[in-house]
Amino acid sequence: MVSRKLGRVFAIGLFVAACGGATDAPKGAADAQAGTFIYAPTLDKPYRETMRRYEEMSIPGSPLKDAEQWTLEWEALTTRENNLFKRSLKLVALKLNVNGVDQLRGDEVKASMVTLQVLTDKDSNVVDVRGAEDFSAAIVALGAPEAQPILKRVFSPARMKSLAVVRSQEQHADFVGRPAKVGSQWIATDTTGGASREIKVVKEAPCGTARCLQVSRSYDVDRQAVFAEVAERIAAYVQSQGGDPTKVALKDMKLVLEDAFLIDPATMNVHGGRFERNATLFVTGPNGDLSVAFRVRRETDNIY
Repeated sequence: MVSRKLGRVFAIGLFVAACGGATDAPKGAADAQAGTFIYAPTLDKPYRETMRRYEEMSIPGSPLKDAEQWTLEWEALTTRENNLFKRSLKLVALKLNVNGVDQLRGDEVKASMVTLQVLTDKDSNVVDVRGAEDFSAAIVALGAPEAQPILKRVFSPARMKSLAVVRSQEQHADFVGRPAKVGSQWIATDTTGGASREIKVVKEAPCGTARCLQVSRSYDVDRQAVFAEVAERIAAYVQSQGGDPTKVALKDMKLVLEDAFLIDPATMNVHGGRFERNATLFVTGPNGDLSVAFRVRRETDNIY
């Protein structure tokens, strides 16, 4: 049976991706001058996208260690629909491993799997997501009967739409119209005044026949929000040790949160990406202080 912890994986993924959301980056990519990142995805050329995610939470000195690993493989194609870009995604494999045990092997996905479509404007803003309902139902059908209620919650249509939006923002919004020159750097902030990000153009790198740039991004986020993601699990552990879970509070945190992408600045096709978040949380509880290690790693590889 698929672990009950599946719901947390998707929710945490949405929070992380949302940190790369609304930005103060200049718009009007179609009018950008040479030497800037221009949103002009390659059309009518199928490509393969592989997404991998690993999450681990542990409490040193205790038997508590949760580890989950996802691998999703997509067949993707970008076409034009009127004045919009339409990115069609067909899932061809979904693998899930929880604490070393395979829950989905990947071959459960059938050739008839429906397609998710993401429509964006000339500045990479998502204006519509189609097929989320059918796509959600198809994924739920992959699981055994006892796992389907969890999969239905994890891959609900609303969450599928949110994932499509935040992934597009993460890979494009902070870059459109910005200088595509090695050494360039800038700060992007959410319109709500929350998280901020420092972006740097690090170096040129090969990506087939294109000239690509390696960009890095470091995040400044709300520590309490990070703690909130794992607070429930920490409280459950404290309760299992006979303590009062309501007495758990964040004392301090060491946090590194960064990502990097290999991007073709002339199209903003992403050829590869990596996201890392390593956190050590120091919490106080009814039985004294406790340290919690939390790690998330996401990787994307696109073959054009």
